[in-house]
Amino acid sequence: MGKKEIGEKKPFFRRLLIFFVAVFAFIALIATALCAISPHVSPDAFVWTSYFGLAFWLILFADVLLFVTLIFLKARKSLMISLLAFVVAMPGFMRSCSVKKETFDPGNIKMMSYNVAFYHDVANDRRTWEMVYTDVIHLIRDENPDIVCLQESGPWSKDRADDFGRKIGCKYHSVNKFSHRGNIIFSRFPLEDDEYTERFNASGAAGFVKVVKAGSLGRFYLQNTHLQSYNITKDEIEYLGDTRNYVENSSKGKSVFTKLRYGFEERTKDTKIIVGNLPGNDMPVIICGDFNDTPLSYTYQQMKKAGFSDAFLEAGHGVGKTYCGKLPLLRIDYFWHDENVNVFTFKTITKKMSDHYPIVMTFNVSN
Repeated sequence: MGKKEIGEKKPFFRRLLIFFVAVFAFIALIATALCAISPHVSPDAFVWTSYFGLAFWLILFADVLLFVTLIFLKARKSLMISLLAFVVAMPGFMRSCSVKKETFDPGNIKMMSYNVAFYHDVANDRRTWEMVYTDVIHLIRDENPDIVCLQESGPWSKDRADDFGRKIGCKYHSVNKFSHRGNIIFSRFPLEDDEYTERFNASGAAGFVKVVKAGSLGRFYLQNTHLQSYNITKDEIEYLGDTRNYVENSSKGKSVFTKLRYGFEERTKDTKIIVGNLPGNDMPVIICGDFNDTPLSYTYQQMKKAGFSDAFLEAGHGVGKTYCGKLPLLRIDYFWHDENVNVFTFKTITKKMSDHYPIVMTFNVSN
């Protein structure tokens, strides 16, 4: 009789467990749907979808975990919830991952973009900025790009910029004089201004633009951009990583969400400046730098709507994360280009010095 009673209880507890897992799967489905619509909703109108877009990979991981659990429980009907979540997540997955395309053409011009985080080594606090500064030079020299765009590189005197450029083999340089962050372009080709660049650079609000004169290789506009960061501290990231804190009424938690919201809104403003003030001629345009937003963001969608292509999706591989801090799988650094630029290769150099990885692409331009 005892064994029979135990046998009768098992189906009940199994059904109860399936019910709770199905509820969580449904909640994850709703979160996945909010991820899917986040690129299409301006943070100015409704900011909460932006939080879900930022957490896309965590939510997708939850979908997979719940799907596997439902398979283990043999809950066939409830599996449909997780399968629907995968369908809803597919557009976000497609803009977050890339399968590398084979190419035998290396491209004529090689460019690097790198947020050096003021030469602070994220992996080793004991290393001085001078040590990191020297290593950045060595990394660039090893990669040997024709053009280098740095963000958060600090103030530049002419002598220091000349010395840096000489060490990496770039004769020309131009710095965004309106920004204290030290956004600078180093180039082996002359950098010049025209009526458009002078007008756009007057405010310096969303980066700065130069005309790159690459001789027989063509001419193109190059914009080095650094949009508003979240300014979240290491302590606040650790706070987010501790699940016990989600049930606490902590001022630190409120501070994190306030910073996130401010970042979403400011980047929306800057992106509108970028796409609303594009040059009105047929010269190719490349916009690169640290956008501090993921492919599931309103910022990303606005760049797509303006007609720009994401070089990583054309020639990159895998997830391509560019942020190497404690927040997982964030791709926030980009090469955007218009239809007059042909990208052949793209790679992320996974060497930890800054809290970002440098990205490199090769390309041709057609004038």
